[in-house]
Parts: sequence; structure tokens; C-alpha cells
Amino acid sequence: MRRCALLACAAVLCQAAFGEVHAEDGAFSGVAQVTTNELGGLSRIQPRGAAQPAMVFFRDDALRIQFQDASGRSYALILAKDAPTGWIVGQQGGAMPVPGMRWPLRFDPEQPCAGLGMFADCQRGDSGLRAGRDAVQWRYRLANPDGPGRTRQGTMWLDRETGLVLAYRSKTGLEQQQQWDIQRVDYGPQPEALFQPPDLTH
Repeated sequence: MRRCALLACAAVLCQAAFGEVHAEDGAFSGVAQVTTNELGGLSRIQPRGAAQPAMVFFRDDALRIQFQDASGRSYALILAKDAPTGWIVGQQGGAMPVPGMRWPLRFDPEQPCAGLGMFADCQRGDSGLRAGRDAVQWRYRLANPDGPGRTRQGTMWLDRETGLVLAYRSKTGLEQQQQWDIQRVDYGPQPEALFQPPDLTH
């Protein structure tokens, strides 16, 4: 039961994260320190909906999120580039596959609603610094849950140069509050090994 619940939670989580990728192609890799409530379904921290720290490694369309559960055990959520299945990997080497995963990390910082449907509405807000980066704020309202965190409405801050989602405060269609705050991001090459699925043959 615990394994099934974890798999279901992970599938929803990974389908939920940030909407479609719309920023221009190019080098997009780095590591970020994040505080978010997006991992609660996996970590089971209390109280429900509380934010927790995580480390996010990204490289083009590949992603690795390292976090701890309520008892302090370490896990990594791995999404290899172009792979149809993601993995939850434990510190001791155990792994569980989670099919149907997607977790885009960026939007077009000038047109974040592009491609999100004819009824998508994005209104530009303030500009300033977020996590030490030049950022632009967007308020959005969508007909479908295609915003960051599979939300329909809220506010997000995008890195003006890369389109990385630096922060958001948003609601899902069920009025569930979602939040994401990057404390620090360092762009730069990341080892390919970080994003490799576990080898279960050994």
C-alpha cells in the first residue's frame, strides 16, 4: 500500500510541476537551492502543506531533485532526458519507477502564456531581483491547469535571461495552495551521471 501510494503521489507530482517549456533552446543547466511544498506527498512532512528544502539539479530537459522525508531519509527524484519513466531512488540504493513523468522548468519570460490556450491571460507585474537574478513577475489565469505546479492562477517570477521559474504563489483548480522559492541558483555544467536512471541489473 505504501509503495502504491508513493507511486501515485509521484505521478501526480511530476505531471504537475511547471507547465510547458517555452524558453528558447540553448544551454540550460545548473543547481538550485529550493524551498517548496511540492514534495509533501512524497516526504510526508507535517504539518500538511508545509514547505521543505530541496536541491534541484537541471540539465536541458533532465532533472534531479534531492530531498529528505519526515524521518530524515534521503531520496532523489530523477527524470532523465526524453525518458518516459522517472525514478525515485533511496539513499540505500532502492529504486521505484514512476511512468508518465514530466517536469518543465521554464517559460518564455516575455510571453509565458504562449501555447497555453486562447483563454490564457498573463499580466506583467513588477521587475526586480529574485535569488540574486534579474526577474520579471507575471500574474496569470488559465482555463486549464498548465501553470507551474499544474495551477490555474497565481503569480510567478521568471529569470529574465533564462525563463527559469524562480518563485510562484498559485492555486490549483481545487484551490490547493502551491509555492516554490529558489533561494539560490548557480548556472553551469552538471555531470551526466546525476541524471542517469538507476542500473537495476546489478
